[in-house]
Amino acid sequence: MESLLDYLKKLNYSVEKDEPDGYLTVKKVQGKTRFFLRSAGGKCTYLGNAKRDEISRYAKKRYLRELRKVARKEIAQLEECLRILDSENSDINEVYSALPDELRSFVEPLSMSDDDYAAQWQEGNLVVKRKRIHAEDDYHKFKTIRGDYVGSKSEAIIADRLFANNIPYHYEVAFTPEAEPDSSRPVFDAYGRLVGFEAIGFDPFDRDTLHPDFYVLNKRTRKAYFWEHLGRLSDPRYCTDNLNRLVRMIDAGFTIGEEILITHEDARNPLKLESIDEIIEKYLR
Repeated sequence: MESLLDYLKKLNYSVEKDEPDGYLTVKKVQGKTRFFLRSAGGKCTYLGNAKRDEISRYAKKRYLRELRKVARKEIAQLEECLRILDSENSDINEVYSALPDELRSFVEPLSMSDDDYAAQWQEGNLVVKRKRIHAEDDYHKFKTIRGDYVGSKSEAIIADRLFANNIPYHYEVAFTPEAEPDSSRPVFDAYGRLVGFEAIGFDPFDRDTLHPDFYVLNKRTRKAYFWEHLGRLSDPRYCTDNLNRLVRMIDAGFTIGEEILITHEDARNPLKLESIDEIIEKYLR
């Protein structure tokens, strides 16, 4: 609503500039359309076909004049709505948040705040089962601010930028693009809420199972994305393996720039913080 109000105010301002004097009217004379320019004093001047450019300017002025009247009316209505909403100090999404913790576990909210939804998304898992936080091992040696251990310095940088911007994420979820959810095998979270279904033929430890680097959530739109970081593009074998991974995801209906986000680097071109922040700003705000 506020963005619409801003748009209307800009529109109202823009149509007031560079308007020619006079008001264009249209009359039928002997069955033919005639254009007349009425001055502020009421004098009417005929504008013939030779003055079509002038007719066009005044037609635009009349349109903008009518547009401004409607815009001003809608601005007043929206400002009044916002005033009422602010004075009421109520939010339907906060009803669930206000319940005692002991009761929330028994309730499936009909409306949920962005933060509550993000918390449930973080605790649940709409894709597959996974570890809560990755522990240190021979491959995962780089610790993030959140406490995960990831496989490279660049992954740690991405994780820390997500954490700093309050973007919920999972690291290396197990994922098989071709697997179909089985509605007869539900998966519940710690509160007993349905969060998804087991996948037919899915094995998180199978060699064909993919482990995308990050699974991230836009809290505002509630859309989740896979974020792959291609960190060794100077290595031909690495490029081939990751191309095959991406092809599997694309063949399963996932689209780069829609459900898949990508950052990359090679030996000569390290990952830039600006690249991470641009993706966060474009997709996760």
